[in-house]
Amino acid sequence: MVGIASTNVSAYSNGNDSYISDESNYLYNIYTGMPWQCVEYARRWLFIRKGCVFNSVDAANDMWSQLSIVQRVVDGKCFSLKKYQNGSTSPPKNESLLIYSRGKDMPYGHVAVIVDVLNDSIHVAEQNFHAYYWAGNYSRRIPYVLKNGSYYIMDDYNIYGWMSVEDNNENYPLNQSTINKILQKNISFPDFICSKSIKHNY
Repeated sequence: MVGIASTNVSAYSNGNDSYISDESNYLYNIYTGMPWQCVEYARRWLFIRKGCVFNSVDAANDMWSQLSIVQRVVDGKCFSLKKYQNGSTSPPKNESLLIYSRGKDMPYGHVAVIVDVLNDSIHVAEQNFHAYYWAGNYSRRIPYVLKNGSYYIMDDYNIYGWMSVEDNNENYPLNQSTINKILQKNISFPDFICSKSIKHNY
């Protein structure tokens, strides 16, 4: 374990950024991804802190173009993901997914979770960025600037933007009651087919 963010979401390392295990990790029988890749952390963080997960993607950068919803595991309700391009007129938003494009040092892109927004920087939590122990309850602090009415997160790598779950604060961290319901339903991965009887937050 290299760190813990948002009270109870642990981050782990394979010890090498280029290592791919081709294995699968599950939490309460729910598939979270390949240990210990950045996408696995983002999905597990979302599951633990909001009870939701997102669909499978080939690579982290594909999240920006391929994902538009998350689904709450316990009841199948869907919530939209709102995209804010880097350079948005809206400031970075806490509990958003920060999506990076492919690059020389990031052949599959990258995803981190924004876990705090300060006056001029954000704190992020992530896996598979560098194999080091966190100094606090986040992995990195990244500055952002307001320029001509637009907010830019200033990292060394190209950022598409951030994606925020539009749930009107309806989702909460997992508790034992919800965990028990999930285990009783014997779900391994949501179907991402939003029931017509459930209100969509698109």
